[in-house]
Amino acid sequence: MGEKNGLRALARACAGLGAAVVVGRLLPAVLGPQRDLGSEELGPYLGGGGDVRVRDMSPGLSAHEGEVIEWDRAEEADRTWRWLHAQPVGVEDVWATSDDGTRLAGHVLACRPDSPRWLVFVHGYHDNWRAGLTYARRYAEAGFNLLFVDLRAHGASGGDWVGCGWLDRRDLVAWARWVVGRAGEGARVTLMGISMGAASCLMATAEQDLPPQVRACVADSGYSDFWRTAENVVETGSLGTPPVAAHPLLDVARRRLMRAPGGYDLRLARPVEALARTRVPVLLLHGELDRVVPVEMARELAGAGTGHELRCFSGAGHCCSVFADPGRYWGAVLGFLGRWT
Repeated sequence: MGEKNGLRALARACAGLGAAVVVGRLLPAVLGPQRDLGSEELGPYLGGGGDVRVRDMSPGLSAHEGEVIEWDRAEEADRTWRWLHAQPVGVEDVWATSDDGTRLAGHVLACRPDSPRWLVFVHGYHDNWRAGLTYARRYAEAGFNLLFVDLRAHGASGGDWVGCGWLDRRDLVAWARWVVGRAGEGARVTLMGISMGAASCLMATAEQDLPPQVRACVADSGYSDFWRTAENVVETGSLGTPPVAAHPLLDVARRRLMRAPGGYDLRLARPVEALARTRVPVLLLHGELDRVVPVEMARELAGAGTGHELRCFSGAGHCCSVFADPGRYWGAVLGFLGRWT
């Protein structure tokens, strides 16, 4: 018995040593700065590689469902391109500073200068601000000025580590203050994000010093708990990586990140806890075919606290609901914002 226990301990030690080597190589690549994020004019969803992105994010589509999504994506790409090039103003680069001194990059399209409505859009992991162009035309037509932000450690924003929503919640407080400084006390601000950006927005809504001008939050494909999402992605390979055991890999990564300069605890990124105490009305949108963030997480978020609204979309994977049923999607979003902003 003692010999068997010794062998098990040795096996665990070897597994831990292997995980330490792997994490040492991968942690900076996975959670370090994400700078080279593509230059498609219309972003990762509406740009030239959009069909591949949408297909990759929606595994299991029927032939008909795939055709619907591709058609709607292509149509929105064409309309957005024509709308964007007809704008009398260009995109303006702006900057804010977070609590910890991190310099944050934003990109403003002040397309409705007479309107107090502002959208702060937050992209997902390993994307850039142009992901917001998927939604820009519709928001502008509803009377919103647009601020697309680069998450920390993404694009032109500073930061040593991807924030997973935990660090980013404070960045969004800074951006909300920036909007109020630009538009005045009468500004009516909506936070919207997709995936990690959605989680960031949800966590920001519970911050006590979030400006009262933030009237609403729209969260598309956001996770309830980053740690559980990471376990799912690692074990299923849902983002295209080979599936492997999540532990001890994630445990070693967590400890390394906590000890690193500017690091933090990955387990703190729990939007579900924020939603239990938010003062901001929240609309949750989620694809039923999402393999990255399972739809059960959206239902968990909807059940945290009271008054949150949830809309689920069949035939849609991660961040793809807007293409699966644009009419229902935008009916839900604009109806919700009409009540609160």
